Amino acid sequence: MRKNVFLAAAALAAQTALASSLIVEATDGTNQTYPMESVSRVDFTTAGSLKVVKTDGTADTKSISATRKLVFSDFNAPATSAAEAQASKLSVFPNPVSNELTVVGAEGDILLFSANGNLVSRTKADGKTVISVGSLADGIYVLRSGNSAVRVIKSK
Repeated sequence: MRKNVFLAAAALAAQTALASSLIVEATDGTNQTYPMESVSRVDFTTAGSLKVVKTDGTADTKSISATRKLVFSDFNAPATSAAEAQASKLSVFPNPVSNELTVVGAEGDILLFSANGNLVSRTKADGKTVISVGSLADGIYVLRSGNSAVRVIKSK
């Protein structure tokens, strides 16, 4: 269980280096936007929580199961409002997935990272892209494309 909830910083480092904002989109459709200069780190806890630790020492904690996706806004085009955050058209289904994951709205490469930060799949986006995940171990993965990252649950 422990390895399923930890997300290595390497999986997010490339995004955060170029991002100006972190947007946490909840499953209820609400968004919380954090300027990157105010974010110290993002932790995924063994208790099943996403914790955004801010540079002032405070932290916002959210349930991972209530988090739809994390979006790292482009440095040149920061997403500073809920409307801009919702402009991300990345759609991943079914989620949870057992064999084939369909990705719509991806940009460039579609990267799938295991919970320990290892890249397990790289696929070129092509409109509606289907990725075979049947051979992957059950657990939590992070799918990243462009400025968006989505939590994916693999189960039988």
